[in-house]
Amino acid sequence: MLLPGPAAAVLNSPNARIARSADAALRRAIPAFNGDVREVQTKLEDVAFKLRIPQRKPWQAMADDVGVAAAVMATPERVMYGVPKGKEGTAQQLNASISSGLRGVLGAIDAKDADKVSRRVADVLKDVASLEILQAPGLSFIVPDQFSSQPRLTGRATVELILERKGDESAFVDQKGGGPIRQARLGITLDGYSAPLTAGNMAANIQDGIYNGKTLNASYASVLAGAGALPGKLVPLEILPLGEFDPVYRSTLDVQSGELPVLPLSIYGAVAMAHASSDQAPIPDGYSAADEFFIYKFSKEQAGLSGLAFDEGIFGVCGYVTDGLELVPQLQSGDVIVSSRIVDGGEHLIRP
Repeated sequence: MLLPGPAAAVLNSPNARIARSADAALRRAIPAFNGDVREVQTKLEDVAFKLRIPQRKPWQAMADDVGVAAAVMATPERVMYGVPKGKEGTAQQLNASISSGLRGVLGAIDAKDADKVSRRVADVLKDVASLEILQAPGLSFIVPDQFSSQPRLTGRATVELILERKGDESAFVDQKGGGPIRQARLGITLDGYSAPLTAGNMAANIQDGIYNGKTLNASYASVLAGAGALPGKLVPLEILPLGEFDPVYRSTLDVQSGELPVLPLSIYGAVAMAHASSDQAPIPDGYSAADEFFIYKFSKEQAGLSGLAFDEGIFGVCGYVTDGLELVPQLQSGDVIVSSRIVDGGEHLIRP
């Protein structure tokens, strides 16, 4: 399986408005509390976009973008705005790392080394995202009162799933370590900034251990788990469109007319709640199952002329597999979730 490289992490033709990697989608989902830091992000994403020009790359234009970003980072009073008390030290370390990284990007641009520019831009963007998360005060919108009784995630959380294949001690291949492993470990980043109810529902399920011992149902398009764990319980469909301030609830997006989600389904490893389950009664329109989730295995074969999945805008994505992605295609029906837990961000989970 080929995964998007760093240079493709921001945008990918033919639809240049939508993120094409988990890193880019999650970065865009962070509320833009500090406009100066967001400008640094935008300039770096511009570099990544220009880097994809196939022949005569605009090296000087890229250098100019980096210069603007470096000038912003050279004004710490602007960059540090919004950092909460007690987090100044972490912010200063990120500031120093970003500034150093920008110098490295500029050096790679001067050397006209596209691969090195791509890697260094990706690394700096990760630090920029960490700084933006540090500055984000929480949700930038109010969840509708009608859903006030449901769990919500008011920021980011990382969860972990440990999976095994019964009777097979070497079921999975660790491509990083180069050998067989008994367990598959998946790390999923849940995004409450864009999908507080959906991400909160999944985080609560993991906190309650409802997926422990559940078997997977895998196909060429997705990996599902959790059906029947919470019979009859539903969560509203929740999708934040690009350019909007709050999510749309109980309604799909009209992708054909240009409505696009901040968290696209059209990324390998997207995580969403299922709309229907063989173990339950039919689910009403505008809702999803509160128990069964799926990991989407997006491929070009599942895409239309726009480069998007045919189901884009229909499912409410709440996060992405961000660790162990190479293990997803190895998962099979019958594999078991041995354990699950919230690794970090649990303090953002609110359970009324």
